[in-house]
Amino acid sequence: MGDSLGLIGKRLLLLLSDGSSAAAAGGGAVEQAAWLRGTVRAVSVIGLVFVEFDDSPWRQRSWVQVYGDEVRAVLMESAIVWANCSDPSLSAAQWPALMFKPLVDHVGLGSLVPVEFFGARTLAFLPNGSSLHTFEVGNCHKICVVIFLHVLIQNFCTVKVDVHNHLILGLCVIYVAGQSVLKDQNKVRRLKQSGESFLQDGSCINVAPHLHKCRECRLERYRKSREDEDDDDPSVSCRFFHFRRLAFTKKGVLRVEGFLSPQQSDSMAMGLWLPSLTVHEGLDLDTSKYILANVGDQFCQLVMSEKEAMMMVEPHQKVAWKRAVRGVREMCDVCETTLFNIHWVCRKCGFGVCLDCYRLRKNRPPEGRYDKGSVFSWLKCAKGQPHEPQNLMPTQIIPGTALYSIGDMVHAARGKWGIKANCPCTSRHSKPLSGAANSVGNGATSTSATTRPNGEPAAGAAVKTEPVEEAGIADTTSGSSGTNSSTPSPAPAPTPATKDGKGSSSALHWLADLATQKEPKGETNGVFTPDAKRICASLLLRHRHKKINVLNMFLFIYFCSFSLKQADKMKGGLPNFLDHIIASVVETKKSGTAPRREGLMGLSVLDPHTSHSWLCDGRLLCLQDPSNTNNWKIFRECWKQGQPVLVSGIHKKLKGNLWKPESFSKEFGDQDVDLVNCRNCAIISDVKVRDFWDGFQVISKRLKGGDGQPMVLKLKDWPPGEDFRDMMPTRFDDLMENLPLPEYTKRDGRLNLASRLPNFFVRPDLGPKMYNAYGLIYTEDRRVGTTNLHLDVSDAVNVMVYVGIPEGDSDQEKKVMQTIEEGDVDDMTKRRVYEAKEKPGALWHIYAAKDAEKIRELLRKVGEEQGQENPPDHDPIHDQSWYLDQTLRRRLYEEYGVQVWSIVQFLGDAVFIPAGAPHQVHNLYSCIKVAEDFVSPEHVKHCFRLTQEFRHLSTTHTNHEDKLQVKNIIYHAVKDAVGTLKAHEPKLGRS
Repeated sequence: MGDSLGLIGKRLLLLLSDGSSAAAAGGGAVEQAAWLRGTVRAVSVIGLVFVEFDDSPWRQRSWVQVYGDEVRAVLMESAIVWANCSDPSLSAAQWPALMFKPLVDHVGLGSLVPVEFFGARTLAFLPNGSSLHTFEVGNCHKICVVIFLHVLIQNFCTVKVDVHNHLILGLCVIYVAGQSVLKDQNKVRRLKQSGESFLQDGSCINVAPHLHKCRECRLERYRKSREDEDDDDPSVSCRFFHFRRLAFTKKGVLRVEGFLSPQQSDSMAMGLWLPSLTVHEGLDLDTSKYILANVGDQFCQLVMSEKEAMMMVEPHQKVAWKRAVRGVREMCDVCETTLFNIHWVCRKCGFGVCLDCYRLRKNRPPEGRYDKGSVFSWLKCAKGQPHEPQNLMPTQIIPGTALYSIGDMVHAARGKWGIKANCPCTSRHSKPLSGAANSVGNGATSTSATTRPNGEPAAGAAVKTEPVEEAGIADTTSGSSGTNSSTPSPAPAPTPATKDGKGSSSALHWLADLATQKEPKGETNGVFTPDAKRICASLLLRHRHKKINVLNMFLFIYFCSFSLKQADKMKGGLPNFLDHIIASVVETKKSGTAPRREGLMGLSVLDPHTSHSWLCDGRLLCLQDPSNTNNWKIFRECWKQGQPVLVSGIHKKLKGNLWKPESFSKEFGDQDVDLVNCRNCAIISDVKVRDFWDGFQVISKRLKGGDGQPMVLKLKDWPPGEDFRDMMPTRFDDLMENLPLPEYTKRDGRLNLASRLPNFFVRPDLGPKMYNAYGLIYTEDRRVGTTNLHLDVSDAVNVMVYVGIPEGDSDQEKKVMQTIEEGDVDDMTKRRVYEAKEKPGALWHIYAAKDAEKIRELLRKVGEEQGQENPPDHDPIHDQSWYLDQTLRRRLYEEYGVQVWSIVQFLGDAVFIPAGAPHQVHNLYSCIKVAEDFVSPEHVKHCFRLTQEFRHLSTTHTNHEDKLQVKNIIYHAVKDAVGTLKAHEPKLGRS
């Protein structure tokens, strides 16, 4: 196949031997054949290419045997040419196109020349190639990079385009990169005569070597001088490229004229930051409303933070605009957080700092009282000069006023669609849209006056409701915290507020009256059954001093009342059921040695369509059918309360042979890896991965430590980084095909906010990531973790794909059961071992995200008792230096009231861990686990908070760098949701 590396990234046309291919063999029907189009992502030495086909999901990316029997033709991108296009929507002029050449041609193309036009993306087979010539601009050959953008052209304005810089073809933008404008003598002559400024269109070294060079160009020049290289590296990421403006003086000397301003943005740049006018793929109406309900408040905080940043700009300072660059993640040079919008830049070297670092440095105490360890180190400028905050230039990334426009759209959409808002900008009111009725203020709470979508005032205004189009839609009235849900009900509306204006109190009294009223003798068909009334009265009497979501309680009892009556008739189950309902509606606090609170067992009657059980004494949902399409409904009720969830039975759907240790050993045995000794955290470097896999289930083959005993090892970062998909494509497809809750976990899942980040940006590394380790089964191992206590910035699902029971220890089953007994595991979980005979793999302990600070307080206290130091840039959880054994867990519960979810992960179990939830893992047997990260609407607030928290960690922490880009994810998720709602506004008008 020639130079295989040269094929990667190129376009490919493929024709397989099906009915249409046979027809194409005659040559006359080639244009009508079922040609597949895609991009080559990987190439094998045996003639295989890994193709990403157009408009196909991940699972349809596959390997193609180029010279296989079923392949009729394989055509590969060859060159960019000018060609006549017959598309009636285009003019008769020539247009840029990709020309293809055949690698395999069994259909007899003959003189036909295949081309694919940019912009229209149409495929054509031209009679001959005589009319084709190489694509060029002016007299110089160029390198073309194709960038696909959805360009939003507002008010039908005409966009003037300079063909020498770029071409707009429909929704396609072709950027022409090549020699600088300064290489064209005619243009240079005109620029000198006019004195007109122009954008720097190359690296500092090539364009302006005598002017101040940015940091990247200076480092690149230093590197090349050390390596004695003369050629300029085109991959240099110049910080002033298309940012700094240059101009010639009257004497013809090049000087810096300034920088781009936000008002100089164009429609192409705005198109990346404003919603399109069409419904986004994978984003329906209900999902959009749910995203705004959960993420809208966080977005408003973003907008407020940006406004506060603008207030820090001095009146005499001008704000610059730095256009977002495809494939470049702008980062703070101090704390390595992704730069979202407002930041400060050095005009001389391009050094950039985020809002938080700028504020911290600007507000620091006088130099005499300045603690150098309390602030991140700031890099020096040219000639060793320090960067002073007052000398830096305020810069924004989002063009124009797009950010504030989206903010206005969010408030208007939430008011118009009846989506509850608890955002901080409570004094602001949304603007009414054209043809819209009066809408609720953006800061409305559940007790504020509201207006229904049809314009009618809501009675009572104590509870907000919205019309429902179909059963089971997304909960769009829950606040950003996601702790309460409101569902439309056929119940009568509450009475108006009392004189003192306490609407919620009136609703409480109304519910109490309804629950305690007497029903006529012989009538039992009211809204509440007698049993339900007793429950309601009990709730109000026992918890009258606690904060209760009245609507939640009413709806819960209403839907449960009939099931309660049946349960009472059959087996007198009312008392237990009453406890379950009380536990799921009212958040009780632990006092003394009270028994554990049972969580959401009452949900079983709300959704009978999912096979599930409850573990951890009723506090942990276990879904038993991973392929059930209704799983997300009951999952979300637990997930929004910050609870982990277990899904079992996934191993029955996976291809088991792919996940066996001998399979990994055979395929990758010669790779060099690092191992970690779980008992002492020592690293064993440069060993073959075969040494690990061969001892996975055979203790005698394990590597031995200095004491001659077999070590308990785990693989460190294997496969490394983002290599899982490229290194193990078959396993990647198998995992992605069978991940539970695909709405959340798939890369294109509708409730995975990471899927909303455009391809223009560097995609965050969300996995999959493998965790491979031996089991810890001895008594002394129970104080040691396979993975110590830590927390992650995003949500995650961890799947147990293989459990290996090692040979060579006859008492290991007994030791494992002793570990489970000491792990505070509930009886239901133990039955899975004793009765169901399932394979236990790992013992998890997961804590709620809200308890993280209490855990830190305990660990700091224990550390001080043991004489340890607590440096300011370290954290007892993020350091991953603690494993909470039974003693520490018990102390945490007794001193701080913090409960834990003790979970045994069996073969085929998937553990869902909420963002920010501290957790630890202790392998019972040798385990192969694979984890995939995602960003759910319910927990994005934790992602946002943790990003700020991780900034203050030392650079040695793996989570220090902000790879998630949570602010960008929030922005584009809200942008797409707002766009979808605007596209559905005609439907709202008809309702």
